[in-house]
Amino acid sequence: MKTNYNEILEGKLVSKVLEIIPVLTVVFYILYSALKRFTDNVQLFWIPFVLFSSNFLILLELVYLIKSKQLNSTKKEFINLGIQALINLGFAILIISYLF
Repeated sequence: MKTNYNEILEGKLVSKVLEIIPVLTVVFYILYSALKRFTDNVQLFWIPFVLFSSNFLILLELVYLIKSKQLNSTKKEFINLGIQALINLGFAILIISYLF
């Protein structure tokens, strides 16, 4: 039985993700800044890298689901997802460049 994600989630998934992801991005950046400021252990920087990468992959999956017509969204929501994905990818690259 094939079911559309919008039927299960009543079409609110993308809007809920767009409410949560910016808050998580800010919290993860605060975590990264605190680690950078208060510790000398470089190995701890893997934690924010994994968090930003997982955020990026979640957003990338939503973009894929929208492009494959399994989720419905407005053009504005789609653009916001793309921008948030680029921000999270940028932070992940920033952290990994600091590690190496």
